Amino acid sequence: MANLLSQGTGIYISDLASPEVFTEIGQVMTISGPDGSASEIDVTNLSSTAKEFVIGLPDEGSVSLEVSFDYAGSVQHDTLHSARISQVLQHFQIRLSDSPRTTIDFQAYVTQFSLSLGVDDKVQATFGLRITGAATIT
Repeated sequence: MANLLSQGTGIYISDLASPEVFTEIGQVMTISGPDGSASEIDVTNLSSTAKEFVIGLPDEGSVSLEVSFDYAGSVQHDTLHSARISQVLQHFQIRLSDSPRTTIDFQAYVTQFSLSLGVDDKVQATFGLRITGAATIT
């Protein structure tokens, strides 16, 4: 079994043109998610002998990015920040480091932007992406 390393993984954002062109978001330190789940629907009834459930629609969850923030020098950081303000649906791909590259493809809204500043440290930003619809892995 191969061990897949995080180093070399990237997250890409579409220009939303036709045909689409994806550009890597620079200076990403961590990617967390997708962290999807599905609700449990209780269908237990009076003739049940134990609790019974069916699974609801899948919720693909969220993705969080931590970046070394460079608003002036990174078009993608500006795009993410602007997308949160304008509430524009974006198209993303996470491309893992394997070959051929495994791709997680999804659409999401940018729902969070927060800065982290500290003494003797870099300016760091966290972007939260809320997935809408299905995420596909190929």
